[in-house]
Amino acid sequence: MFGTSGVRGIVNEEVSCALAMKIGNAAGAMGKKIIVGRDCRTSGQMLAFSFMAGAMHAGADVIDIGIVPTPALSFACMKEKCIGAMVTASHNPPEYNGIKLFFEGREFPREWEKGIEGKVKAGIAGVEWNKAGQAGKMEVLSTYSKFLLSKVAVDGIRERKPKVVVDCGNAAASGFMPKLLRDAGCEVVELFCEPSGMPGRGLEPNEENLKELCKIVKEKKADIGIAHDGDADRAIIVDENGKLLGLDAQLGVIVKYMLEKKKGKIISTVESSLSLREIVQQNGSTLEITPVGSLHVAQLVGEKNAVFGGEPCGEYVFSDGLPCPDGPLAALYFLQILCEKGKLSALAAQVKSYPIARKKFACENKEKARALEKIKAGLHKISGKKSGMDGLRIDFEDGWLLVRPSGTEPIMRLTCECKTQKRLEEVCKAAQDAIEKAVA
Repeated sequence: MFGTSGVRGIVNEEVSCALAMKIGNAAGAMGKKIIVGRDCRTSGQMLAFSFMAGAMHAGADVIDIGIVPTPALSFACMKEKCIGAMVTASHNPPEYNGIKLFFEGREFPREWEKGIEGKVKAGIAGVEWNKAGQAGKMEVLSTYSKFLLSKVAVDGIRERKPKVVVDCGNAAASGFMPKLLRDAGCEVVELFCEPSGMPGRGLEPNEENLKELCKIVKEKKADIGIAHDGDADRAIIVDENGKLLGLDAQLGVIVKYMLEKKKGKIISTVESSLSLREIVQQNGSTLEITPVGSLHVAQLVGEKNAVFGGEPCGEYVFSDGLPCPDGPLAALYFLQILCEKGKLSALAAQVKSYPIARKKFACENKEKARALEKIKAGLHKISGKKSGMDGLRIDFEDGWLLVRPSGTEPIMRLTCECKTQKRLEEVCKAAQDAIEKAVA
């Protein structure tokens, strides 16, 4: 039921009001208070209300905080020391939705999710009529905003007054991010910043969906462009020339900056690039690897007392911030970097890049385990250090490849990076052939 990032699926097919009520009921049996937030999806309200009804039936009080970024929900339940539930499907299309559970700011660990699954299968359990939970509301965005501004050098940003184009994708950060950026001293140009269940661009902040942002940054002669996904746990950055920094260069820029401020461990996933490993080594630090997923990254940041944790999708965990990815805080950090270090294009150019390919292959969720075993057999001729931490990663002398089933979509992902384009094409072709045979 739970994937890499909570429960997620197509509304009324895989994720229904009945399921939301059962999950709420199971969560309500675990805690006496639950804070509930949601993104802008049309189905968000009905699923949030269903979850809250289930929780109250179990005797838990619920606090509705409305449309908020996921990190704001994390902040609220950290502050209140209680369970939190975010109704979101993050970067997935509008017909998807889901539920992500937190406790005191952290995502539910896998063993807790298994406990919820067991309670869902057992069926709804209620309390006596006079012990039913009650519902209330709470405003969290103003205190969350103050928290964010306290984490960066706001005076430097206000002195520089950078011009920012912010693209919220008509999603959870709409309304909040433009105000936050203005409070930080920026001149703000808004793009897709009106909350809507029918977004004006795809919710995944990738190159195709951010063409308009890149265009507006260039037209307005802005210093930076910032984009968020559906629930704003990610931040994607565009430089002053209207070009995406690129997932690996963006991660490299912020890791280098964080290590210049403070030496220590860096946490990333099995998707980490050659350039990231080189930056960490050059700065005299060590890189710790986890499976893909913000739960794993955030957990290891805490356990290892790391300086920073990040994935190349734009999800970043800060040691002095929340114990989860925080897109708005990441945006503020890039503004701080811009104001201290200068043009982002120049900073990104300092991150060495190698030919890299990222591809997706349709694969039904129920077929993923079988397909992965076939892929492993099909790739046995590629020699190198193999890891089964999350899918299959093979590190060889001049590059690496990773094949893993997505935890949020019915797809198999392939990532491959090599030091030459010729070698990349060779390895990618072998991997692609093996994947296509396995998922056919």
